Amino acid sequence: MKIFLSALEVSADIHGAKLINALKNKAKNIYFYGLGGERMKEEGMEVLYDVTQYSTVGFVEPIPYIPKLLLVQERVKRIIKETKPDLIIFIDAQGFNLPLAKYAKKLGLKTIYYFAPQYWLWGDKKKVKEVLDSLSYVIATFPQEYELYRSFGDNVVYYGHPLVDYLLPYKDLEREKNIIGLFPGSRIQEIKNLTPIFLEITDRLKVNGYRFVMPIASEKFSNLVFEYVRGKDHIELVSGKESQKYLKISSLSLVASGTVTLEAAILKTPAMVFYKISPVTYHIAKRLVHYTFIALPNIILNQMIYPEFIQKIDIEEVMTNIERILKDDIYRKNLEDKLKELETKLGQPGVLDRISNFILEII
Repeated sequence: MKIFLSALEVSADIHGAKLINALKNKAKNIYFYGLGGERMKEEGMEVLYDVTQYSTVGFVEPIPYIPKLLLVQERVKRIIKETKPDLIIFIDAQGFNLPLAKYAKKLGLKTIYYFAPQYWLWGDKKKVKEVLDSLSYVIATFPQEYELYRSFGDNVVYYGHPLVDYLLPYKDLEREKNIIGLFPGSRIQEIKNLTPIFLEITDRLKVNGYRFVMPIASEKFSNLVFEYVRGKDHIELVSGKESQKYLKISSLSLVASGTVTLEAAILKTPAMVFYKISPVTYHIAKRLVHYTFIALPNIILNQMIYPEFIQKIDIEEVMTNIERILKDDIYRKNLEDKLKELETKLGQPGVLDRISNFILEII
């Protein structure tokens, strides 16, 4: 049995690796190959192309990488045509993966989109039908996403969000009052935009004796991160494989908008969410996105759970919020109550087990 996977980002690489592991535990005769990163390779997948270092978000940010990605896309088309996998699983990266899904459909291949285009966030409902028509199945990972896709077709399933499973080993770890976690993102542009801001914040807080821990999302970004923290003895760098551990034990985490915000919420960690993109992308996105918030926990509950700081970031306002989060016990108790409400919306443990069963049933 052959399963081709297409994951282009560090977060997608992690999701792909977890899914491969779940499938391997149920079926020993599967050959996994395709696009991925270091985590999927560790799970035994044959990684034909690793383009995780080219992952970007935005409208102008991807431009430098488009020629290389288009070349890889054409090569992938030839590979799936020649090898005819029993199933293709696309993970996120709609700009790259959706055209591939359409091509695979023409070839008559069975396909799944896992972490599908997030039109429930962008408000472009007309394209939902296009996605469903291009695929055999969509595996939704959010209740709002499932409801939207289900209104356009019946080839969508929902079993909960897999983070519920990933984070189980960390939920009972004790929080440490003196640790502040720094999570500037898993894309080059995020690291470049947010790391200097995070370092400015730590420079202000270090006199209070805090320990600052920054997981490196991928080894590919090690040199870039080292350049930023050189001479910053109060910053401790750790492997990205320890990110969820430190996210749990931190008394506060400064995080880039993205999956890590949801991880923090499930682990009940107080967090502050940051994002900074090109002015062009920012102004276009403001017109397209129909949600008031950018952090997933805030979007799901439709209220400001985690403070958000976008584009022009006022450090004084940031410091005021940090003071409140670290020292106001009532605020922290209210925050935890809201995060418990969020957790109930993401499904019960066993998500990966249910997803892998579904995949093996349809092959």
